[in-house]
Amino acid sequence: MNPFLLLIVLTLAAFACSPKSEKSPQLVEANRLHLEAMKISQQLEQKLDSLSPLAKDGSSEKSQIDSLKNLIEVWEKHVIEVPGFAHEHAHEHGAHEHKTAPPMTDESMLEYQRQSRQAIAELQEAIEKLESLPK
Repeated sequence: MNPFLLLIVLTLAAFACSPKSEKSPQLVEANRLHLEAMKISQQLEQKLDSLSPLAKDGSSEKSQIDSLKNLIEVWEKHVIEVPGFAHEHAHEHGAHEHKTAPPMTDESMLEYQRQSRQAIAELQEAIEKLESLPK
C-alpha cells in the first residue's frame, strides 16, 4: 500500500474515532436546567433552615418544614449530572454525591432534567404556600 495513502487513511480514522468536543443543544439545555434546579434547591434549603427555628416544636408548621426538608433530600439523591459539564455547586448540608448519568440519549437526558426541574419547582411552590400561611 502506498505510504501516503496509508497516512491519509490513518488520519481519517483518528478523526473519526476521536471524541466530539461539541455538546449537542439538548445537552446544553439539560445542563442549564440542571444548574437552575440546583440553585433552586440550595435556596429552598436556606429558606427552610431560616423557617425552622420560627416554628414551634410539635406544630403542623414544624411538621411541614421537616417533610419538605426530607423531600428535598430525596430529590437530591436522585439528581443526575449532565455528562461533559463541569460540576460545581455547594450545599449547606455537607458532602454530597450525585449519580453519574446512565447511558441515555441526549434527548432522554434533557427530558430527565426537565422532570427534575419540575419536581423542585413543585417543592418551591409548597414552601411558598407554607410561607404565606398566617403565623
